[in-house]
Amino acid sequence: MKLRLINLLSVMMILSAVLFQGTCTGGEIKHIKTSYGEQQSASGKILVAYASLAGSTAEVADFIGRILSDNGAVVDVKPLKEVGDPAGYSAVVLGSAIRRGKVLQEVMDFIKANKPKLENIPVSYFIVCMTLKEKSEENYKKADAYLDPLRAEIKPVDSGLFGGKVDFSKLDFMEEMIIKYFIKESEGDYRDWDAIKTWAIELLPKLRQAEKNN
Repeated sequence: MKLRLINLLSVMMILSAVLFQGTCTGGEIKHIKTSYGEQQSASGKILVAYASLAGSTAEVADFIGRILSDNGAVVDVKPLKEVGDPAGYSAVVLGSAIRRGKVLQEVMDFIKANKPKLENIPVSYFIVCMTLKEKSEENYKKADAYLDPLRAEIKPVDSGLFGGKVDFSKLDFMEEMIIKYFIKESEGDYRDWDAIKTWAIELLPKLRQAEKNN
């Protein structure tokens, strides 16, 4: 009886969220757009483009861009929705948040719309997700599978799998209720910046070698 009451209350909260969704929105999301290493001599400019709902993937993309630049690359970091065409870039790194076990649709839309151009330059993927809140072989396999639809379109040079962040202040009321009471996830930042840094450092020579092979 008690469990049924809790479930009923949860459903009522979700319905309330739907009814008031227009006024109960989350905090402002910072969409990072910047360039690094413009004064450096490099063989070509790398695009790090991302799709982010709550801002944590944007921060990871920016960090990756800075690490690539620190190691000699010229880099543009942009929200994916502001990238019309990857022409002019020597390599592309695409990042996405994960929602309901999938990469965000705008990432797939971008790949399909630009597939002929992306097939001729090195492409890499990274995701930021709460599946990797706890590191285990099972969780890594599950997170890695999120990228299978992208790999079916364009085979990447490499893929980065990183833990995510939950910040209720960045979510609208309905998302917050779903995460709290159905997914039962608590707030926290589980991004491993050392792992992200290592991946970005090791990624650059892979991209450069792939450029030579194209």
